[in-house]
Amino acid sequence: MKFLKGLLVALLVIAALILVVPLFLPSESTWAAKTEIEISPEQVFHNVALYTDRMIWDPWIAMDTDAAVTIIPQKGYIGSTYAWDGEKIGTGKMEVQEVHFPDFIKSHIWFGDMQDPSVVEWELEKTESGTRVTWKFISKGKYPFGRLMMVFMKGSMMKSFESGLAHLKSFLETNPPVLYELSEIKIDKSYDTQALVVPVSGTIDQIIEKMQQAFPMIFQEIQEQGLTPNGPAFVHYKDYDEATGFSNAEIAVPVNKKGVKSGEVVPKFYPAVEAVVATQRGDYTYFRESYDALAGYIEENNLEVTGEAFEVYLKTMMDSSNPMDWITMIAFPLKK
Repeated sequence: MKFLKGLLVALLVIAALILVVPLFLPSESTWAAKTEIEISPEQVFHNVALYTDRMIWDPWIAMDTDAAVTIIPQKGYIGSTYAWDGEKIGTGKMEVQEVHFPDFIKSHIWFGDMQDPSVVEWELEKTESGTRVTWKFISKGKYPFGRLMMVFMKGSMMKSFESGLAHLKSFLETNPPVLYELSEIKIDKSYDTQALVVPVSGTIDQIIEKMQQAFPMIFQEIQEQGLTPNGPAFVHYKDYDEATGFSNAEIAVPVNKKGVKSGEVVPKFYPAVEAVVATQRGDYTYFRESYDALAGYIEENNLEVTGEAFEVYLKTMMDSSNPMDWITMIAFPLKK
């Protein structure tokens, strides 16, 4: 009888712990780990939000290297998915739900057949040496066992998060993401274009600075002259001195009909030309790579060019803060 009585008391204590203790535990838990990665927030964001190379640093895949992984990236990031299926780690899926480039990513995560997802958030803060990264996991636990489980899992989850961030840091610093793509290089023909232009000269950096003044001047003239923009803005580099980095150029906006000279703004007609053409997607700091690729194509195909270059800004930083949304067509006119 004493034994049964003691057992009953023990069971009551256990039941009390199971039923009473969770009443004082939060229904939602947040776990977060931090690190600093010596690359830009844009690069970290692009890699994490597309799940690119996720299986290389994921701490749970490291526990189950035979797990099958499926990654489906989306160009706009939202909707990118990462799914896994392994004997040790089970099945699950993450999907990007919300982004704020380049500092915030929110995903939903489902484990097994669960209907209600947990939340994964990434916060990226620019620092002097790179990016401060915060990786969060936010989950709700049902009373009583879900709340108890979150307490028991906290230690192992934090170790996994810290391990994952350490591997992510090592991988990204060794293999920094490239925010750049170049289309197939080909020969194409432009069309006749009327434009308003501002002639400029100087180094590439100086010409870029002058664009900030020239484009507003041109658009003001377009309005005052009753014209309509008739295509994307462009810069026509008429020459380039390799020794000095000096160019004579024209900053231009196509218009629907011929305009008139007004101050520094002058009208110009550009006849159609054949050119070696490629489209760059990405940060403008990669222009050198694009120019070198076009130059290589010209040499390989024994083509003759005029020495001029056009940069046509199809989508710019005015349209998006994400460099992978910036699209520039680069053209080298061929000699007739």
